Amino acid sequence: MDKHKKYIGLLLLVLGSTASCKKNPVDRLTNPLPDGSVPQSSGIYVIYDDELKTVGGLSFIPEAGNQSINLVDQSSPQRSRIQTRYSWNGQSVLNNGTPQHTFAGFQFIITFDQANLASTPARNFSGRGYTKLTLYVRGNLSLNTKLRIEGPDDGDVGTTPSRTELTTLSSDWTKVTLVVPSADFSSVKSFITVSFQYTQPAFTTAPGDGGEVYLDDIQYEN
Repeated sequence: MDKHKKYIGLLLLVLGSTASCKKNPVDRLTNPLPDGSVPQSSGIYVIYDDELKTVGGLSFIPEAGNQSINLVDQSSPQRSRIQTRYSWNGQSVLNNGTPQHTFAGFQFIITFDQANLASTPARNFSGRGYTKLTLYVRGNLSLNTKLRIEGPDDGDVGTTPSRTELTTLSSDWTKVTLVVPSADFSSVKSFITVSFQYTQPAFTTAPGDGGEVYLDDIQYEN
């Protein structure tokens, strides 16, 4: 075999091996839809399943600090190959520049980052008739701490999105179903908000110890 044929054979081998690899998880934040995927076509809108699939990003609330998130966690037990892991150590997080330790969390938002969220028009998902938000969770909560899960949010501080609160978490996966009014899907800035809420006991200003939660298969459903 001459040198040209050897080179072509090697090139085909390299291309074949790289074509089967999944995209870098970081790339999924800017172009997360799987090849050939058609959102909203089946009565289900997948927000997260092994990767973030919203063509958006995430934002810590109220601000970053003393909390962490991993969108490609592979800790056991797993529902699927990859899950999201979020944790807060209970220490202070800034809220409009003022330290507080009563809540912390994150949102999956329609823009890549928080800076462009206010100026970006809300997305309308009302055409598919979604009625609920479903997901699976597991993890642990410290004393006096709850896990709050909120549905689609229009970004208006004067309105409260649908929400549910869990006072206990298990090491096993538990399905959570949040019923959402159809009107809430018509103006979406945040797909889901997940936060730890700490109730400070009387006669103390000491912070709590936060918590850790794993999430998977987050989606809107009819």
